[in-house]
Amino acid sequence: MAKAKKITAALTAALLCTASLTSCSDTSYVMTAGDSKINAGIYIYNELTEMSYQMTMMYYQNGIKKDYFDQKVDGKAFDEYLSDYALTATKEYAAVVDKFNELGLTLSDEDIKSINDSISSTWDSQGEFYESEGISKESVKLALKGSKMREELFDHYYAEGGEEAVSDDEMVKYLDDNYLRYKSISFAKTKASTDSSSSATDSSTDSADAANEEAKAKRDEFLEKAQGVSFDDFDSIIDEYNDYVASKKASDSSSAADSNSSASDSSTASDDTSSVAESDTSSTASDDTSSVSDSTAESSSAADSDSSTDSSSSKPDPYANEKMANYGAMDDSQKDTTNGKILKEVSGMSTDVATAYEDDNAYYILIKGDIKGRDTEYAKDNHEDILKEMKSDEFQKKLTSWVEKLDIKVNNKAIKRYTPKVVYDKQTEYYSKNNNS
Repeated sequence: MAKAKKITAALTAALLCTASLTSCSDTSYVMTAGDSKINAGIYIYNELTEMSYQMTMMYYQNGIKKDYFDQKVDGKAFDEYLSDYALTATKEYAAVVDKFNELGLTLSDEDIKSINDSISSTWDSQGEFYESEGISKESVKLALKGSKMREELFDHYYAEGGEEAVSDDEMVKYLDDNYLRYKSISFAKTKASTDSSSSATDSSTDSADAANEEAKAKRDEFLEKAQGVSFDDFDSIIDEYNDYVASKKASDSSSAADSNSSASDSSTASDDTSSVAESDTSSTASDDTSSVSDSTAESSSAADSDSSTDSSSSKPDPYANEKMANYGAMDDSQKDTTNGKILKEVSGMSTDVATAYEDDNAYYILIKGDIKGRDTEYAKDNHEDILKEMKSDEFQKKLTSWVEKLDIKVNNKAIKRYTPKVVYDKQTEYYSKNNNS
């Protein structure tokens, strides 16, 4: 009898084990949040989107076009960074949906239509690719809805009428405390050209030094003109500078044209031995090209004329030459960039005083304006962007707290299956296959 009970128990355990394995091997979802399952496609979508962004940044910032997984992002190995990012983003998606529903918020019909239109367009061009990655149309739709819900939650707290709405006075104070207002003129430095061994030649160094001395002298000439000129009136110095640049370009173009003309005359003389037929053919082709060029130039002139008419009939932008920068929000790494160093210089300057500055790239004239002369108008014209600058960190803290309160259980089998390298390899395979077909 005891033996029979043991056999029955063993069979029951085996059945339970089989059922458990079937359940645990399900990688169609990446996590549960309360009673809800979050599609694995949302996780893969987050992983893929960030991967594409980071690879683009690697190319534009460092010229990297391969070996991405040998790189680091934020001090982490690329694959580790992507896994952590995708997991965090997916948890935040779950928390956003949960909080959005808890507050009884809804997306407008216009929002839903915009999302559906975006999905249709995306699927027409990239649907096959997404499906090859294991991302369904529904998962992309849910991800886009989640992004919109996040925006709506932000507005629920901080936009006009929100629970913690930012007043106009608070926004103006934020500008006064953090922003810099300035204008600048720059004279680019010339770098010595290098030979095949990547070493600057003596002649190119001498040439670069001479060009830089000329640029610095020209900067100092304009700086002298700017002494005693107010921030508002500095526009006249910029206008004169623009005229100088235009004149220099015209002079350089004329010199280049004369040089090309001389080279052409020399070439014509040396081509006298060519056959008449060859000469005629070359001439005809040249004439055709000239006709097209002339026609294009006339069209361009007409367009410029129309543009000038339109601009003269409208009120000119009084702030066209100035820049507004949120220096206060920069971290140390941002302040260590070329632009950050320029802003650091501006921050220590007195207003309405034209000042010389120099870095590895150029010689500058900088002049600082009074932020209070524009703060109210700028806050009104750029309300949404400034609101995000002011409250993004605070909103992120709220979001993190929502994630922590939510009962999230991660499906590690799915995480192990949809690794960044797997996602990347599938992408490479898809485009390789389709580019060769």
